This record gives sequence, C-alpha cells and structure tokens, in this order.
Amino acid sequence: MSVAAALPLGATASGYSFLGDLRAFERNDAGATASCDGAALRLHFVEDDVVRVTLLREDRRPRLLTHALVGREPDPVEVTVEQGKDATVLATAAMRVELAHRGCRMTVFDGAGHVLVQDDSGMGTGWDGNEVRTWKRIAGDERFFGLGEKSGDVDKRAREWVMWNSDTPGYGDASDPLYQSIPFFVGLREGRSYGVFLNNSHRSRFNLGAGNHRYYSFSAEGGTLDYFVFAAPRIAEVVADYTALTGRIPMPPRWALGFQQSRWSYYPDSEVLSLARRFRERGIPADVIYLDIHYMDGYRVFSWDPQRFPRPAVMLDELGDMGFKPIVIVDPGVKEDPDYPIAREGLAGDHFVRYPDGETYVGSVWPGRSYFPDFARAATRAWWGGYLARLREQGVRGIWNDMNEPAVWGKAFPNEVLMRDADGAADFKRMHNLYGHLMAQATYESLRAARPDERPFVLTRAGFAGTQRWSAVWTGDNVASWEHLQLGIRMMIGLGLSGAAFNGTDVGGFEGTPSGELFARWMQVGAFSPFFRAHTAHDTPGQEPWSFGERIEAVAADAIRQRYRLMPYLYTLFHQAHDSGAPVLRPLFWHHQDDAQAYAREWQHQFLVGRQLLVAPVTAPGVALQKVYLPAGRWLELGTGEVFEGGRAVTVETPLERLPVFLAEGGILPSQEAMQYVGERDSGTLTLDVFAGANDDGFDLYEDDGRSHDHERGGYRLTRLRAQRDDGVLRLDREVVHDGHRVPARMLELRLHDIAEPPVELSLDGTRLQDKAWHHDPATRVLSVRVREHGARQSLLARW
Repeated sequence: MSVAAALPLGATASGYSFLGDLRAFERNDAGATASCDGAALRLHFVEDDVVRVTLLREDRRPRLLTHALVGREPDPVEVTVEQGKDATVLATAAMRVELAHRGCRMTVFDGAGHVLVQDDSGMGTGWDGNEVRTWKRIAGDERFFGLGEKSGDVDKRAREWVMWNSDTPGYGDASDPLYQSIPFFVGLREGRSYGVFLNNSHRSRFNLGAGNHRYYSFSAEGGTLDYFVFAAPRIAEVVADYTALTGRIPMPPRWALGFQQSRWSYYPDSEVLSLARRFRERGIPADVIYLDIHYMDGYRVFSWDPQRFPRPAVMLDELGDMGFKPIVIVDPGVKEDPDYPIAREGLAGDHFVRYPDGETYVGSVWPGRSYFPDFARAATRAWWGGYLARLREQGVRGIWNDMNEPAVWGKAFPNEVLMRDADGAADFKRMHNLYGHLMAQATYESLRAARPDERPFVLTRAGFAGTQRWSAVWTGDNVASWEHLQLGIRMMIGLGLSGAAFNGTDVGGFEGTPSGELFARWMQVGAFSPFFRAHTAHDTPGQEPWSFGERIEAVAADAIRQRYRLMPYLYTLFHQAHDSGAPVLRPLFWHHQDDAQAYAREWQHQFLVGRQLLVAPVTAPGVALQKVYLPAGRWLELGTGEVFEGGRAVTVETPLERLPVFLAEGGILPSQEAMQYVGERDSGTLTLDVFAGANDDGFDLYEDDGRSHDHERGGYRLTRLRAQRDDGVLRLDREVVHDGHRVPARMLELRLHDIAEPPVELSLDGTRLQDKAWHHDPATRVLSVRVREHGARQSLLARW
C-alpha cells in the first residue's frame, strides 16, 4: 500500500499538517482563492505563463516579501475557470493549473498540456509550526539549474541546498550555503523548461531529489509560502520572465567591463601609484585598481589612514589622470568609538540595528566592536549614502560592498536582532538574507542621486533575488586551485541563470598562490567573464599579470588585450542582459536546449559568450590537446581559422598561449583596437569577423556613450548586421535601425572567413571595389575588405 493510501490526507504523523480537501472556491479577475481544510491557496496569474501561489494559513497573517520584486503593474491576464467533479482548472493562453478537490493538490501544465510542476499526491503543501513546505513529484529525467551562487555541478539535482547568506572563505565543491541566496531555479522536464521562485527571505531549503527518488521540495523556516511558477517552453524565456519580475541589471559604465586589479591590500599611496604606472609602462590594459581594508584608519568606514594615505584626493586624481577608476571597499561594521563621527551620528539618528529591548546591537568584525546600519530604513540608506557621495566627490569611482552577509567574528549574527522594514519591525530570521541586498540598494541609489548623469558601479559579496538591479557580484573568497577554476565557471553559469548577469570570480584565486600555468589559464577565462578582476589575499605573493615571469605575462597581457578588443561585442551582450535578462556567460544548453550533449557533465566547463562565441577553456594542468564539444552547425576556431562540423566532439591543440574560441556559422563578431583603458581614444576602426552561412543570425550591435543614462531616453545606436552565403554569393548588410547616439567617423575592417578563393566580383552598394580596397589570403582563407562606414545602410556583395 502506498504512503498516500496508508495515511489520510491531512495526517500529522510526520509532524506536518497538510492541505485538506477543497471546501470553497472564490474566483477573481486574475485567478482564484481555494479554501481547503486547514488553509487556503491563492492562485494569481501575473502573466499568461506565470502564476503566483500563496499559502494562506488560518493561524498566520500573511506578510509577503516585496524586496525582490520590481513592483511593476502587470498587464491584465485573461483566465478561464472550469469546475469539474474532481478538479477545478484555471487556464490562460500559455499555461493551465489543475487543482484537485481531494487534498487541494496542484498540477501545472504548459499550454500544450505537458506536466511541468506536480504536487506530490501524499503531501502536496504543508506546515510544521513556522516552517512551510511544498513537495513536488520528480521525474526521472528532471534537471535543475540556477539557485544563484552555489557549488557543485551546473545541474543541481540530488543535493539539498540552503539559502542563508554565509561568510564561507576557502569554500569547496561541497560547501553550502555561501555568500548569496537566490531562491530561484530553472527546471527541465522531458525537454520542456519551467521555473520556480520562492519569494521568502527566511532560511530556506531546496531538496532537489537528495536522498529520495520521489519528490523535490522547497521550504522556509518562517514567513509565508509564496512562490511563482514560470511555464515558458525555453530556458531563455523562463529567465526573461523571472528577471521581468525581480529586475535586470542596469547598464554599467563601460569602464566596468575593463580589467580590474586588486589585492588585500595595496598600500601606501606610493605603492598604488607605482602599480598604476607599471601597467601603463608595460602596455597592459587596465581600468580599475581596488583599495582593500588597509586604506582605512583602523578599519573605520569612510576614513583614510593618515599615514598610508595622507592626501587621498591627490592620489585619486593621479590615478584618474592615468585612466584608472579607483574602487574602495566599504564594510557595514561601524566601529564603536565615541570619538568617531560616524558612530556618534548613527546612534543619534537611530541608524543601527537593535535588540528587541531597544539596546543597540554590537558585534565584532574588522574594526573590533561595531554597530551595523539598519539598511531597511530609508532614512538610514540616505544617511549612509551621503558618505558614499563624499567618496565619489573625492574621486572614488565605484564601491565594493564586502562582509555584508552580514559577517561577524563567530559567524552568528543574532536572529533576534531587529531591522525596521517599511511594514514594521522584522527580526533577522526574515532580514538576514536581505541585508546585503539592502546595502547594495543604498549604495546604488545614493551614487545615482549624487551624480544623476553618471552610471554607478557597485560590487557586492552578499545578495538576494533582485540584487542584480543594484550591483555586480563575485563568488567570494575562492582558492588558487584548478578545482576552483572549474568551480568558478560553474558558479558563474549558475549566477547568470539566476538573473545575476554581471558576475565573476577572483581570477587566480583569493586564498593561496596559483602556479604560473593556472594563473594564465584563469586569466584566459577571466577575459570572457562578465566581471574580470584579479584578486588575492594579504599573505600571498603578488598576483599581477607580470608576477609569474615573462611567458605568463605575455599570455595574461594577450588575454586582457583580447578583452579590450572584444569590447563592442561584450558591451552589446550587457545590453542584452539589461534588456532581456539573458546572461552574458551562458551554458551550452541556453541556445541548444534540445541537444542532450549540451547537458553532459563532461562539457559543463565550456560556455557560450552570447550566441556567437563558444569558449572551451583549459581547466587542468599540462593539457596540450583538448576535446571540445561543438553543437550542431559549423564552427570556426578563431585562433587557427579551422572550420569544424558540429554535433560532435573534436580535438584541438591547446598550448598555453591558446584558448579555444569558436565562432558559430552565421555569426558576426565586432571588435576594435585594444586600448590601455576604456575611452582612452575613439576607435578609428570597427572590425567585423564574419563567418557567413546559409542562415543569417548576424548580430545587432549596441552602442551608447557608456557613462550616462541617456540610453534610457533613446540615446543609443543599434546597428543590424546580417550575412548570408549561398550559391556562390555572399552578402553582408549593415543597417542602423535606431540612431539616437552619434558614433565618431570610422573605418570598417571586414574579415570574411572560410573563403578559399578570391571573388570574381566585389561591390559595395552596387559600386565595384578597387583591388586596393580588399585582400585575399589563401593561407588563412580570409577575405579582408576595408571601407568607410557611412550612412544608415551599406551592403557588400561578393560573387565567385
């Protein structure tokens, strides 16, 4: 006899109470509320393919979380309701929710009638005191991706994952939880995607088939069971729906895509300036230098050490003159010091978190005994933001929020401490996972208010769902090992699938010292990571591009220069993330969802950068030959010019100087001249590498000023680039489809790949090109054409 048959629905032998039978059903415009024995379920359709499910308990007042949601006004959704003898069905144009009358068990179908999410028949939804949980039937082929910053494989199945922001230095592949909590995953069942977002900030658990083959479940230790189910058929659409709900990354300043150099710590000011000069003297591009905690006076936030940095504004100006954008670390702990103005003001303004009896909480962290700002209060965010604005006026260009899990020595920030949220006081059981999110909000909003026409840059260690609206993220205190290089790639993929598109690792590893080979391979990965920063701990040797000898310096410098050359392509991908939520760094299955090999563990360290580029990094020592899986289609290896048929694994040579990068057929890759820093000068040439085929995927190149918010008012240019090759004819079209931003005059360097013979005819806009305007190299099979960019449309035609 099955468990469901042995125990009546609603049985509490396990300690849980379960939803009982349907007793009443009340319809509204966007869904319905079903009253069941013991509680009620509210079903609210946010979109045609998004339903919100909320458990309404008779013994609990619902207090729904708003911090992760953007609060937009949704379009009305047409919902039909059909009540049958055993079940009631609510349907939209894209999904169907069936509620069984016995036990109020819910099943979510896509528009074609395929099961996506199905309550376990014996348990469904239940609670045990403050804990709320729902159990879902797991299919044999079900996969789970996302959950934000998590260790393990890209597929999160067969483990239980905890959402509780934790300072976990030197974490490993089995470590959990880590610094950020994003309770959202993308599921894949019989090839069809769906998503689930648990809108609850309490400590939560996602058991994705760990220790059983019957169910997956998600739960929270308090608050309301409030979750969204997304029923889009493609993974990209699920992430788009999720980020429409929780927000997308703002367009970053373009310089934030440049190379960033950090360590714990560069000091005094003479060392910082010497570091900057060495980059420029060696001709290695870089945009950012970080100042870690040793720039402060006794770790007092918003202070400068008077011996190490006696004239900070002068130093910051000198860095700016060399093209560097200095970023400083800002920790939330405020030193308990009666002579310290920040501490006095914070106490006087009631800006610090408190115990329930009103006493100000004091914990120990870098400054010693410290207070912690109550970032849930708008007044506190504004007070804190005023000091951030002063840093910006001194010449600081970005803020690095650290230790904001919040971390304290002993790793036990008290749960009973209170923050005062917009709807009343709330303890840290509810607010702990939101602390870093609210600190990031305070930072972004204050920087934008201080410089309304300048894009802020914020980096955070801790966060929650929706933090991507305020900040870039990185994967915390990793380790200098080959295992962590691999883990970092998987973590970046997971973060991107969870809405946090602007993410990266500490290149080279924070703890320990990499070998030269590991550092070089990590720099190659960093060049294609959304956030590209080298960083290391205070007790390690230097970890700059030149720290490992001439050969490694040459490899590292080449990776950095490649990053700067690809800036037009990468910047466009950031706009795609801003516009649709699509990650910059994508798993193979993002664009190849129906390819079983795209999910194989063997290939999980390969990734796509946008649609066009496939990167297959070397993640183990001494690898001179590497197997690479290429999805269906033809692929051009950019380093060698060799063309491969996809749908299979191929073997490529991988000397230390080579990172295998492939351009998909139909792809157009824009690039520019490498510069010492972003904006050093106008790029006089836009290069387009074209691998034309029968399809014309092409590329839509996005450009704006890279610094202001004019793009929000239409101040950008969008250029549609398309190439097609068939029956001895290759056609390349360029069309400006939105022209709200002036681009300086420039040349177009067109490199047409896989061209065995020179054309018999080559024309631009119907005018035959002179021989001096183009060149064919039979050795590389590249046809190079150089023309001036002009007008809204241009068309190159080649015939053989």
